[in-house]
Amino acid sequence: MPMSFMERLGRWQMMLKSIAQTGLAFTQSPYERERYEELLKLAAEMAVAMSGWEDDEGTVKQFVERWKAEVQPGALGYVTPKVVVNAAVFDERNRLLLVQRLDRGTWFLPGGWADVGYPPSEIAVKEVREETGLIVEPIRLIAVFDGFQHRFSLGIPFYCLVYECRMLDGELRPLPHECRDAGFFGEKELPEPLHGDGRWAQLIFQLKHGNLPVPYSD
Repeated sequence: MPMSFMERLGRWQMMLKSIAQTGLAFTQSPYERERYEELLKLAAEMAVAMSGWEDDEGTVKQFVERWKAEVQPGALGYVTPKVVVNAAVFDERNRLLLVQRLDRGTWFLPGGWADVGYPPSEIAVKEVREETGLIVEPIRLIAVFDGFQHRFSLGIPFYCLVYECRMLDGELRPLPHECRDAGFFGEKELPEPLHGDGRWAQLIFQLKHGNLPVPYSD
């Protein structure tokens, strides 16, 4: 169901607030802090306008000060795993789309950290477009991987949500600022080195063939 204008406005306000708070939590620059505080003030003005409350500096200041008080170094409150969203895209020959990561040179599913304000299925679509130039649509959630179990990262706990996606349009064009390379690979011709322990690749093909229950979780 399409979002109404007020629902979209609320999402934009939430995203602005999140970006500003994240910046304030990590920046060491007084100049950047000033800019993030201005962004937080803009989010507060949007919140006041949407609430129908009296639009005055005092109310806006209350929002800003409360949100600034929530900012702490690192995660707020109980530390939980972060969330990564990836896409499993197959071509007409049932080959799997993989990208070669910039940081390690390993091959993995296109994807990235979950962004505030976007449903995970939209993030999967966005990451595929940004990394490979392909336009896809989400079909279903097929797997939830534990990053530790698959050795995806050292020291950063996260869960990986994998959406099976269908190709709609576009030409495979790996973007150099997003990945080193990209391509479609069959089950018996996977590139090396695979990201993490590499077990995830065979799991994805088994899920595609219906050999495992969907969604798979480990």
